[in-house]
Amino acid sequence: MVRRSFVVIDIVEVLERWYAGRPKLVVAESLGVDRKTIRKYVTPAEEAGFVPGGPPVTTEEWALYVRSWFPELVVPELRNPTFAECVRLHDVIKGAIATNHLATVYQRLRDEHGVGANWRAAGPALPPSAPRRRNRGGGRGSAPPIRPGAAPES
Repeated sequence: MVRRSFVVIDIVEVLERWYAGRPKLVVAESLGVDRKTIRKYVTPAEEAGFVPGGPPVTTEEWALYVRSWFPELVVPELRNPTFAECVRLHDVIKGAIATNHLATVYQRLRDEHGVGANWRAAGPALPPSAPRRRNRGGGRGSAPPIRPGAAPES
């Protein structure tokens, strides 16, 4: 199963389709998500007293409701504690990435700053321009192929 991330406008679309009177299963199928996901996002609206076919609600009003019901969609630090750690050390990370491989940067963050997050988990919190792998060049490369039956060089 592929995990999908949602933003406020996606949840607003779910709520608008549900509020227009479409069953949750139909909304799930039309958007290509699991019905449990639809239920997760519709439940706060139902608990707030909304019922399909009720008085008109604008897209902006739905967006305000979604932001209050699901603050983790708006504040990245609530979504993932790794993000908060990376934000706190942003300048250190930015400087280290300029000259090091991401794994080396992570090791230094772990050893010197006590970062507990996995470096692969920290990757999404890093800027898109951050190099994931450095090609240092100047290496010897692979050895030339050896012909069958030839004696190895010493």
